[in-house]
Amino acid sequence: MNSAAVLSISSLILGIVLSLTLDFPLSLGILFAILVTLVSVKQKGYSWKKQFGFGWDGIRQTKPVLIILFLVGLLIPLLMMGGTIPAIIYYGLSIVNVQYLLVISFLLTSAVSYLLGTSVGTLSTIGLSLMGIAHAAGIPAGMVGGALISGAMVGERFSPISSSRMLILAHVGMTEKQDLATQGAARLTAVLCAVLFLILDLFRASVDSGESIRMYQELLTSHFSIDWLTLMPLVVLIAVFAFRVKAIKALLYGVVSSLVLVMLKGPLPLPVLIETIVYGYEPKTGTLIDELVHGGGMLSIFSVLLLIVLAGFLNGILNKAKLLTPFVERMMGETKNSVVLVGKSIALSLLVVMISCNQTIPILVMGSTLIGRFSRYSRGKEFLGKTMLDSTLVMPVLIPWNGLAMVIAISLGVPTLETLPYVLYSLLLPLVTLWSARRFDGKAGVILDTKKAM
Repeated sequence: MNSAAVLSISSLILGIVLSLTLDFPLSLGILFAILVTLVSVKQKGYSWKKQFGFGWDGIRQTKPVLIILFLVGLLIPLLMMGGTIPAIIYYGLSIVNVQYLLVISFLLTSAVSYLLGTSVGTLSTIGLSLMGIAHAAGIPAGMVGGALISGAMVGERFSPISSSRMLILAHVGMTEKQDLATQGAARLTAVLCAVLFLILDLFRASVDSGESIRMYQELLTSHFSIDWLTLMPLVVLIAVFAFRVKAIKALLYGVVSSLVLVMLKGPLPLPVLIETIVYGYEPKTGTLIDELVHGGGMLSIFSVLLLIVLAGFLNGILNKAKLLTPFVERMMGETKNSVVLVGKSIALSLLVVMISCNQTIPILVMGSTLIGRFSRYSRGKEFLGKTMLDSTLVMPVLIPWNGLAMVIAISLGVPTLETLPYVLYSLLLPLVTLWSARRFDGKAGVILDTKKAM
């Protein structure tokens, strides 16, 4: 195996482990891996200038994620300042039974994400509001965040307008009808997650759904103007996502509508507006409202933006210098056992997701790398598509430095490591898919071609 590839991947893993163990910023771990990679690739004959060109190409691929993060950091304080988030929390506390908030959050975000086809759009609107309700009800943020992310990924997996799902289908040459025949594991996992979140609701510490909720509602009405007009930005966001407007443009519409609402609420000094956008929204009421409604701002996402840039730089070098190809070949081998093949594919997906900084690169890498190995099965494209839809698509939210996970963490205001134990759908689906790989029949959509496998 290429020594440069071994050094690069080992340094990445070591840097991340040390950063998490010593409580250092993850960007330092990525930077350590970049330095090791630069030196090892230099010994392969690539000049410093060439390598920095590779890295710059990698950063350019992260541009959409960086823009989305920037807009999310801008949108959240405006939604709070205009009263949209406080209004949704107020009405939500009146409607939602907080005793079953985990399963409600999972089911609601599953439905909304399916309709919108985007986890980011779902979590930056409905998800953020449900987090506020959870805070008011005293339910651990990690639990609720995990339920919300799980539901959002159910929508990503099944939605006919999910861009990541459509990319996988197109990349492996799989039709919608073929996908429907291979959704058994994904459906089973969704049901299992709903049951598990219901069990967590039943056995977690009970919450005071009476006095404390009324107290928060009174605080909200005393500090914010709660009316249906304040929901305008939410309606705009849901509408544009529903009409399949791309995430960047949709979030821009949300920012503009939120800014209009802020201006309609009354004259606001420009310095105050700028300060809120830069530092985030801080109501400074001296009450529990300060903990319930706050956050966002450009400074809060600076470290996240830096991490994505560094991850993109590293990914650019690894791809352009072709360091991953021999590693992948050695890892996958010539496995013919279906369960082992799927297990290795899932492990490889996780590795590529860790190295990459978005959902797109793992999909492209996995599709082109594995199609030959899965072709020994009749209907092998369906087998590969199912494996990728049930693993490659849903796992980015598990990696704290992946762009999607960071966007979600900023949107919900909860670190990825805090929600990780409760992101049940992304944790369980690859395992259920691995278990289901042992079956080869028409119903499973995968039939072993014994002549090719011999």
